Amino acid sequence: MLLENMKTYISCNRFGGNGDVIIEHYIDEKMLNDTVVMYAKVTLKPGCSLGYHVHNGNSETIVVLQGTADYNDNGTPITLHAGDRVHCPNGEGHAIGNPENASEDLLLQALVIKA
Repeated sequence: MLLENMKTYISCNRFGGNGDVIIEHYIDEKMLNDTVVMYAKVTLKPGCSLGYHVHNGNSETIVVLQGTADYNDNGTPITLHAGDRVHCPNGEGHAIGNPENASEDLLLQALVIKA
């Protein structure tokens, strides 16, 4: 089945982060059988971020598609590059951002699954 017309929305200051987060859903939630919360491409322009948040009842896996990310893994800062993958299990927290001086958008693939 060819999937068309991805649902896209913009969230301002998501989880207390900076700027706008552009989320393009790969597949409609109704097709995900109540196990996947979100499967999407996430775009962060330079200076934008998702604020620190804890996953309760779900986990998240992120793949960096483009750019360099400042990642907070339960309080430990990590720099991520294109091709890097991180996982935030149920009950743990993280944040991710595109540095202010970045020369390109940060593109992420995010998969959030119910625990």
